[in-house]
Amino acid sequence: MEINQEDKMNYNELYEKKTKNRLEALKILSKIYLEKGYKYIRVWYEGCGDSGECFHAEGWKGQIDLETKDENGYYPNTYESIAWNHNREENFDEWKNMTRNQREVHKIFKEFSRNYQDLLTSNDDLQYVLADMIDYDWYNNDGGQGEVIWDLNKGTIKIEGQQNIQSYNEITTTYNMSGNKIEQTFNSELQER
Repeated sequence: MEINQEDKMNYNELYEKKTKNRLEALKILSKIYLEKGYKYIRVWYEGCGDSGECFHAEGWKGQIDLETKDENGYYPNTYESIAWNHNREENFDEWKNMTRNQREVHKIFKEFSRNYQDLLTSNDDLQYVLADMIDYDWYNNDGGQGEVIWDLNKGTIKIEGQQNIQSYNEITTTYNMSGNKIEQTFNSELQER
């Protein structure tokens, strides 16, 4: 049995090749989105335990505002999920609550991917193609969260994410029962587990 050249590559070389192919395909795709008036494509992701989820790619024709928080200190509408047809209604529109052009972005990608599947090296939707570019562990153990922002005009893909870790502070408390004295030391430096 003959081993093909790709099997001989180490993991890093194979990853680099797949990433270059994916970027080549995305460069072509960006022209299509720009022609449709889009400035940004964004994908939210989060996960922990042994699973991760990314939400349908959003298409933004204007500026993305992530600085404004609601009265509880949270970013409002950080992501939108596709609707689930719990009652098995006929002609159910799973995209009905999506307000960020997810349906059109998805449709454009599906049409595009038929012709460029060899470069994408994945049968997934656009959100998974972009989330596959995250090269740190965001879905195992303590997980992580963030967003992938594809700036179509600049030709950049930026991952703004967080990787969660467990940490601890060292605290020692001693109660002196004879003198009602309490001694406590608190090390404010976080230690990583």
